[in-house]
Amino acid sequence: METRAGSSAVSRRNLLKGLAAGVVATAAMNVPQASTPTGTSALGVTIFRLSTRNTQCCSACRIHHRYMLFISQARADRTRAHPGCNCPITKQKIGKDKFNSLFLDSKAIRDGFVDLRRIAR
Repeated sequence: METRAGSSAVSRRNLLKGLAAGVVATAAMNVPQASTPTGTSALGVTIFRLSTRNTQCCSACRIHHRYMLFISQARADRTRAHPGCNCPITKQKIGKDKFNSLFLDSKAIRDGFVDLRRIAR
């Protein structure tokens, strides 16, 4: 295929490359974002808990750690069941709506933790 000098003819290969790139770009913009499964909330807020799983722990730790949720890792470290507690601190993700319902009280935000035994169900 010969082109004349000064003409702006596009080869078939370049035309198809350009069309393919345009289709891919359009498809990428129109792909819907992953939605949350029905019946679950979006996992978006990280909270911290003290864990007794796979550790040697006392009954005070088991009871305390089961019901306590913390806003930060530092708060979890300062609010242990007893002096000398060395249970590991773990991260857990919960939905933003669940976080807001748990930490709705300004006292919970100020203290940095929620005791699930004190929340009305």
